[in-house]
Amino acid sequence: MSHSDASLNLRTTQTMQILVNRDEEKSKFFFIRRVPLRSVPREWERPSEDEYQNQLLREGFVTESLLVSPFSDELKVDIRELDQHLMPHFWRVNQRARFYQNRYYQFQWAFILSAFLTTALATVSVFLHAQGWTETDTGTFVGSIHWTEVLGFLTAIISGIAAGVSFLDANQTPQKRWYKARAQAEALRSLYFLFLARQKPFDSLSERDRVQKMRQKVIEVLRQTRIGEGPAPAEAAGPAQGQDQPAPAQDERPATTDRREEQPSP
Repeated sequence: MSHSDASLNLRTTQTMQILVNRDEEKSKFFFIRRVPLRSVPREWERPSEDEYQNQLLREGFVTESLLVSPFSDELKVDIRELDQHLMPHFWRVNQRARFYQNRYYQFQWAFILSAFLTTALATVSVFLHAQGWTETDTGTFVGSIHWTEVLGFLTAIISGIAAGVSFLDANQTPQKRWYKARAQAEALRSLYFLFLARQKPFDSLSERDRVQKMRQKVIEVLRQTRIGEGPAPAEAAGPAQGQDQPAPAQDERPATTDRREEQPSP
């Protein structure tokens, strides 16, 4: 990378620093910082070019606005190869990480609120029973139905909701899926900058060899079945020689070992 490519746009870097500081200043309380969204798409769709460049900038990747001078021809080639062979996989696993993160927060919010309401209703029911509201007509809700009976019914319903949420969380394990997808996304992010910096294993003088190694490493990251697990010996050898487009055969799904079953950062 030439000296001009390394010259950063001061205004852009200051804007990025402001965004980082703003995120660090957010409240540390779960119910304030981790408010789940109503819905987050599971799959990523490429937006318009301007929005795509903004997403690249927010994720810390190299964009034209980040540099004072235009890309060199060498850097343009590297960016094009990364955009073709690495970035689609990064955006896919990054979006899944966001999806499972949001799902995990939804489950946690639902479970905490239902557990709190169950405890509160049970406490009120016991208090009313101790006051003798079940022995007189005072406090009746409809006909002969007493408040304690209504509260008991509501307590049972909310307890059922809490049990259902707990079952879904244990069955889908969004937290584990979130961690796995986030680990894969960050591994791909690391490959991105290693490739641009021409560091090992991308320090070959042959551009074709560098691209082939990058595609092989991407496949190894995507084939990991557990968090922090390296590729199996057969997979570590990479694709067979002469294979032109070594891309994952199909949409990856969590391995059986992940099922029991990912979601902070904005």
